[in-house]
Amino acid sequence: MAITGAKLFDIPGFNKTPTIEDLEESRQIYNMLPDDSHQPELTDTHIRNLAALFLRNRANGILGIHLAHAHFHSPENTVMLGANYENPYCRWARATKMHSVDLSNVHGHIFVLTDHGFHPYEYQAGPMPDLSGVDKAFLPELADYLNGNNLAKLVGLQVVDDNPAQLLEFILPQATVMLDESDLVGCAPTRQTGWKFRYEDGEPRVCQSNESHGRTATTHEIYNQGQPHPKLETFQQLKHALAEVGIMRA
Repeated sequence: MAITGAKLFDIPGFNKTPTIEDLEESRQIYNMLPDDSHQPELTDTHIRNLAALFLRNRANGILGIHLAHAHFHSPENTVMLGANYENPYCRWARATKMHSVDLSNVHGHIFVLTDHGFHPYEYQAGPMPDLSGVDKAFLPELADYLNGNNLAKLVGLQVVDDNPAQLLEFILPQATVMLDESDLVGCAPTRQTGWKFRYEDGEPRVCQSNESHGRTATTHEIYNQGQPHPKLETFQQLKHALAEVGIMRA
């Protein structure tokens, strides 16, 4: 279904401040997304075509694509909100109470194309990056490509991290954490979940993956069902818990 007019450009967390109602829609979208294990592979042809589309519209370096998926049910009155931390570098995204979200200092992190335009299903603390250099044709072209190739439920639009590290994602209780592979012990990348694009020798190129699911010797989840869950309210508690389970150096 073609989406035209103001709806396509009126995007919460992208070019306008989100409302609590927008956050609730994001929660509902997140809770309808499949686990990545139920998502088909994104073909190389589509990845190359999307690379050309992003570069043609000068969206590279700011925006990329992400495998649209979820890992758990976000409880009522919560929304997935991420923040970046240092020492070690990571992105920690948690099911966060909506009333605690600073709507004036938050932006969409991953968006999916709905029947009324793009809408975020996960947010990031901080202001939206400068999108003034992105061509106005970008969103209509991307929407047409996703709809025309039945990719709207598979491919999300992502605000990309400019950190060059290779990040691995792990599942926590009601949260996920992206960690630099170099800080981990006994972990390996599995499924690629994020793609960034660039020019190389004047041609569109797909950057080496910097976002993949991580796997320990047994699982993608740090805490399996039935295990006691530690208190994870601060970054220090998160670092301690990751060291305790042996995937991060103490």
